[in-house]
Amino acid sequence: MSQHSFRFTVLGRYPARVKGNKTAVTVAMATGERDHVVHAGTLTMAEDEWDDFARALRRSLGDAVEIEDHGQPG
Repeated sequence: MSQHSFRFTVLGRYPARVKGNKTAVTVAMATGERDHVVHAGTLTMAEDEWDDFARALRRSLGDAVEIEDHGQPG
């Protein structure tokens, strides 16, 4: 398996200000070798989109993906 590592840190959740819009999630992404990752950018998407994306990443990349989310209940 590859030595690449992908680390995602949830920076915040932002309730929609416009009726009918969904809560947004902003995530920082870092990538590189397992012992040295660097910031690669940020992503912002609807909370349910992030949930699907994170689930797909974990399923396809396994231990190469780390997700840090202190704000997620449970």
